[in-house]
Amino acid sequence: MKMKSSTPAILVFGGLDPTGGAGILMDSRAACVAGAHACAVASCLTIQTTKTFSQFIPISRKALDDSLACANRSFRLGAIKVGMVGTRAAAEAIFSFVSANRKIPLIVDPVLRSSSGFLLLAKSALPAYRNLIRAASVLTPNLIEAEKLLDRKISSFSEAVDAANTLSETTGANVVLKGGHFPWKGRKGVDIIASDGNITLIPPVKTRSGDPHGTGCALAAALAARIAAGDAVVPALTAAKSALTELVEGGFPSAEGRQTLFP
Repeated sequence: MKMKSSTPAILVFGGLDPTGGAGILMDSRAACVAGAHACAVASCLTIQTTKTFSQFIPISRKALDDSLACANRSFRLGAIKVGMVGTRAAAEAIFSFVSANRKIPLIVDPVLRSSSGFLLLAKSALPAYRNLIRAASVLTPNLIEAEKLLDRKISSFSEAVDAANTLSETTGANVVLKGGHFPWKGRKGVDIIASDGNITLIPPVKTRSGDPHGTGCALAAALAARIAAGDAVVPALTAAKSALTELVEGGFPSAEGRQTLFP
């Protein structure tokens, strides 16, 4: 299908997952479903399957800087979505790029651990990563990531609402606390948006049983796509969840049995 001249473009920065089920490959697919073209720059190469994660391989700072510059030169970017960062070089490269392009909305999905528990951010990357968090227009943590960012346990839905509000107040960002990991009855999949002291709840998308691979990446990328199209955060998330529903409903199981998203 021919791309319209008005089609928004975004930059996705994250891990290159060889399965295509998460990271920048899934970001690109989700952005397309949500109506945007995605320029993709790999922060690192990941060695993983749909169920396991064993390591990530660094990419040089020069290659990162040059790739980011190429994306920026090729398209007028309407949003930047950052997922897995991994290394100090990647954290410093993307923060430098963001600092030079402050007018572009920045959506940070704070991917700190894989679903199998592998740590995805080197300690040496923390100073630049903290700066990246402070520069974000929108943060999209899940429950575990919100607990890590706030250094406290979240034990109820009301505490989750308070956590989203606290994160928004301390960072100055709009916060979308993703509800896919919520264990509380009737609240699983309910996303919490905290923006300028206001709280909005977005109901869950239709899901299959199990734990589909890449839903967090897909939702944040689709959100970035809608922000690039000019949507405010609440309608952007509503549209992003509609795109995620399409990806979930079209999904199929991998050879390992884990559901993979597909349009």
